[in-house]
Amino acid sequence: MWAPELETLDQLLGGDMSVTVIAKLYPTPEAFRKGILALLSCGDVVLLDANGNAVPTRRWREIFPDGSDTEQLEHFRVRVTPQGAKKIG
Repeated sequence: MWAPELETLDQLLGGDMSVTVIAKLYPTPEAFRKGILALLSCGDVVLLDANGNAVPTRRWREIFPDGSDTEQLEHFRVRVTPQGAKKIG
């Protein structure tokens, strides 16, 4: 069994996914928040807004505040980067 972060990267190899779908790979909302912020920070994934534009780094923490409800994030998507794909492939 893989860590949720590696499972996230593996799932994203098939294409962009909704943040709400990715959140289900983690055991708790807090684990998701920490995991997604780690993947974003190290450059393994990119967060996309509803228009498909990359969300700037400065907005990540406001989008994923402590105790955030992932259902409110349904219009955001996550995309694996070439760097993240190398960790799986």
